[in-house]
Amino acid sequence: MCRSDDHSRLGSRVQHGAAHAADHEAWTRRRFLSTLGIATAGGTLVSGSLPMRAMGHTPFLQALAGSNTDRILVLVQLEGGNDGLNTVVPFRDDAYHRARPGLRMRDSDVLRIADDVGLHPAMSKLASRFQNGDLAIVRGVGYPEPDLSHFRSTDIWVSASDSSEYDRSGWGGRAMETLHPDFVQALPQSPVAVQLGGAAMMFRGREANLGMRIAGVEGLDQFSGGNPFDVTTLPGTTYGEEMAFLRTVANSSFRYADAIRAAGQAGSNRETFQDDELSEQLAAVARLIRGGLDSRVYHVSLDGFDTHSEQAEAHAYLLGVISEAIDTFLTDLAQDGLDERVVVMTFSEFGRTIVENGSAGTDHATTAPHFLAGPAVSGGLLGAAPDFSTLNDNGDLLHAVDFRSLYASVLEQWFGLEQHELVLGSRFPVLPLIGAATQTGVSPEVPDRFASLEAFPNPVRGTASVELEVAKSDRVAVTLFDVTGRAVRNVFAGLVQPGVERLRLQTADLPAGVYVLAARGITVSASRTITVLR
Repeated sequence: MCRSDDHSRLGSRVQHGAAHAADHEAWTRRRFLSTLGIATAGGTLVSGSLPMRAMGHTPFLQALAGSNTDRILVLVQLEGGNDGLNTVVPFRDDAYHRARPGLRMRDSDVLRIADDVGLHPAMSKLASRFQNGDLAIVRGVGYPEPDLSHFRSTDIWVSASDSSEYDRSGWGGRAMETLHPDFVQALPQSPVAVQLGGAAMMFRGREANLGMRIAGVEGLDQFSGGNPFDVTTLPGTTYGEEMAFLRTVANSSFRYADAIRAAGQAGSNRETFQDDELSEQLAAVARLIRGGLDSRVYHVSLDGFDTHSEQAEAHAYLLGVISEAIDTFLTDLAQDGLDERVVVMTFSEFGRTIVENGSAGTDHATTAPHFLAGPAVSGGLLGAAPDFSTLNDNGDLLHAVDFRSLYASVLEQWFGLEQHELVLGSRFPVLPLIGAATQTGVSPEVPDRFASLEAFPNPVRGTASVELEVAKSDRVAVTLFDVTGRAVRNVFAGLVQPGVERLRLQTADLPAGVYVLAARGITVSASRTITVLR
């Protein structure tokens, strides 16, 4: 049964009145202040008055720049906290219907993608992609001890940190100063990452925000090809050295102006995009990709998901925008095969409450589903269905998948990059999100890190047979993780020879649920999801 929502953090609910207003004022002020600093790019460069930022070097981005791959990740931020229960709808669950007498989606409303799961009716384009196998939906994404403040939870998501940590750098930028203190001398000729439509700390290092935000193309014309900030006349003092560092970083931003402008002018759209915030941004990204900009990560956003009141109509509009914009973007790129190089992934700071509030809306809560789209994606439902019988102390859903598993999966499966504690803070289970047979124009520079890992029967009750096939001899650890990233069983550790190693996995004492079986060695990297039954 659903418990009434008694969230203890003052300001997380619309009923908290002035405290809720103050929380939103702080969130808005924080977003505004985050744009004031050293930031880049080109408003009217490719699309109307769209603000844009070119991101410089971080360990994550430097690895992408140096890797032998042309693959691209497009991050779509759903700002405000998306209501997952009315996005990916458990329409056969009576608890869902009892909790939402006014907002619930009936059987006849949803676009069915499974016997008991449907998408919101506004998401017909993404429903079609799901049926075609190039949309993955990961349910129950969140993190332990969730924070229900907009800006705090956003910080947690973009820094990939624990909720008890306060790291103001992004998961792409925080290791920059410690691992690559000479990054200023090794800046690329074109941006490795580009952000459109707002500011965030996704690619921020501890010492500087790598870019300069400019209102329009006139600003780019002014700075293009030069170093507007003089670093030669500063005093030889500590102050002078620090100022020289900051000016060098700022100057590096303007090196990207020519590359961005040239790509924006060379590229074009092959499809007609709708007239909304997200479509405009994705149309610009498509033009930059087709125009030849050598960037690996794009970050776009759509605001409006903080649906405390009158949710039904507003949420339907937003979900329609997401569905239409992502589908048009991939269809546009497919005209010349560029979609094969692209994976789109959504994220949002939190989900919404199970129970609707007295204003025909929902309040801040814990988990939500997230989407990955593109021809390279292994389509299907992952994670776990919402469990309305097991809730936290506030009556909210418990997370089934740590959001950092999504990051880890994309880093490893799409970019061929090994996880690193300075990027994600720890190791997390890798989910089967990207098709193993995916080919792009250039292969990732990790050809030896291949292994096949299978378990059967799957789902398993009691004992499973595990087969690990490797191409080279290696010392390998095979470990079973739960969906929070905790190792629950050490299956094997030792030397394996080329060929097939057969193992046994005992699950009789484990709780029912979804687990990740992972094999790791010097030349081995493989994982497989396993469902345990009782």
